Amino acid sequence: MRRAVVVALVLIALVGGAWWWRQSRGVLPPAVASARSTAATTHPPARRDKRLGGTDVTFLVASDTHFGFGSSERDLLGALHDPVKDPKGTEAVNARAIRDMNRMPGRPWPQRLGGTIERPRGLLITGDLTENGDPWQWRYFVQYYGLNGDDGLVHYPVFEAFGNHDKHHSWYVLDRVRERHGGMRYAFDWDDVHLVCLGEAPDDAGLRWLAKDLSAVGGERPVILYFHFPLRGPFSDDNWFGRGDYRERLARALEGHNVIAIFHGHYHASGRYRWAGHDIYNVGAAKHLRHSFAVVRVSDARLRVASWHYGLHEFQWWHEKPINGAPGKEISGGTRMDGGMLLDPP
Repeated sequence: MRRAVVVALVLIALVGGAWWWRQSRGVLPPAVASARSTAATTHPPARRDKRLGGTDVTFLVASDTHFGFGSSERDLLGALHDPVKDPKGTEAVNARAIRDMNRMPGRPWPQRLGGTIERPRGLLITGDLTENGDPWQWRYFVQYYGLNGDDGLVHYPVFEAFGNHDKHHSWYVLDRVRERHGGMRYAFDWDDVHLVCLGEAPDDAGLRWLAKDLSAVGGERPVILYFHFPLRGPFSDDNWFGRGDYRERLARALEGHNVIAIFHGHYHASGRYRWAGHDIYNVGAAKHLRHSFAVVRVSDARLRVASWHYGLHEFQWWHEKPINGAPGKEISGGTRMDGGMLLDPP
């Protein structure tokens, strides 16, 4: 009997400890991590050679879809809610976003930038996919966004990160992200561009993973990072990532690498700012009022980011700059409807 009590107490301590680590830091304690999938610390093969050239990549970046906000799994009579046929809350907002995402190919860029938008290679989503991380909320996310571009409402492959809301009630959503992409942090290539998903934000394990990943890529190829938490400005210090020294360590990890952009969410606004010598882009949210996503183009010589407001059906701001040592000037413009976002002067 005494042994059974001791075993029960040990199990409670392990489960409770794992829950606390998950909720407060976004990482697992070593004993639990060793018993779970190691996919989050594996690395895909990366090209370290010089840029091959011929890069022309268009993609979209969204954030904070918050499925479950203003909705429920069942109606008042107990019947299952159909989020596609009868969208409520953020479901209706995401439906509008996806309609505009699917109509992006062939749309003109802002006049000052010129040209038309090519078909996006994919859609990055920087976390808070759900309101509380419940399985039914994740199911709604998948019904809308799918994975491969042909299994949801959106027409492009989806590469999502998780946010703080996605682990409110459990790690169900995080486990699904791991299943879909081989890890809660992962990387992939589009032409010469190396894209790195760092989940909620890079913690101790994430920084080690990132250093290993970037060392395999080298210092010449353009790199784009995306994760949930901000690096500066409103809501950047109210979380574990902002309270520790993670940002300083991230800045050091990026030294010597050709990081051309970092995208994030969390703060439900839209704008651009500088941090540690890098251009940072906050892309908007389905929750609250800043209903926007970013349209991005990377070529051998230029990076272009434009913020599309799918409530107003217009580009609100844009930024283009030379990359990879190419000559040329930066171009920026548009309205500053940032809702309090920390924006550096154009």
